[in-house]
Amino acid sequence: MTDQEHLERAYRRLLAWYPRKFRHENEQEILAVLIAGAPPGQRRPGLAEAADLIRSGLWLRLRPSVPRSARTVRAAVKLMYAGAAVSTVNLIILLAVFADIKAYHVILRQHLTAAQVSQYSTLVITVCTLWALVPIAVWLWMARACGRGRNWARIVSTVLVGVATLNLTGAFNWFSGIHLTLVPMIYGPTLPVLYWLVGLAVVWLLWRPGSRAFFRPRGYTQAQHEAQMAELARIRARLPRHV
Repeated sequence: MTDQEHLERAYRRLLAWYPRKFRHENEQEILAVLIAGAPPGQRRPGLAEAADLIRSGLWLRLRPSVPRSARTVRAAVKLMYAGAAVSTVNLIILLAVFADIKAYHVILRQHLTAAQVSQYSTLVITVCTLWALVPIAVWLWMARACGRGRNWARIVSTVLVGVATLNLTGAFNWFSGIHLTLVPMIYGPTLPVLYWLVGLAVVWLLWRPGSRAFFRPRGYTQAQHEAQMAELARIRARLPRHV
């Protein structure tokens, strides 16, 4: 097997990170550009080049393909990712304080002895961790769906904000001594209020007149095509720098 064949095989493995449709339509052209830009005798892509192709392929698969013209949708998706980041920080803090007996007193609103804390620790940590993962998953799910022009995601996001509003007003005080919240927290209502404000802003942006066109059937398809063409142009631009 020649050096060029080794290089082509390595590039094909890297291009597998890109969406299938994008590869089917453009793989041969991309391979030609990459191989033409490689120095003689090269048998495998460099580390930086491989990382760049993997990063670009993943980003093309995962990113919300929202065009710049749909500014309100782009802003809403960014806010959703910010909400997921805040949820992650909340989970980390939640796990960090579980070793402190006072944290159990605050969370359960009951005075527990050290023996009781030891008895309940596994259950409490498991339940609170799973409960804290839910907002992270929901933020990411809604961000991806809205970024792909799914109209049902706008509706679900609106419903979730309504549920968060009920939660904020204390509609989930189901058990005496325990306040069940949609967002596990330790110190006061600050985080639920922040979530509610972010969710309210997201819904307002998603239902703005400027967002309507993107949530029509052709809106996402066009945006996806634009994103793929931009990536193809970026790869094509490599060739003049090497010849």
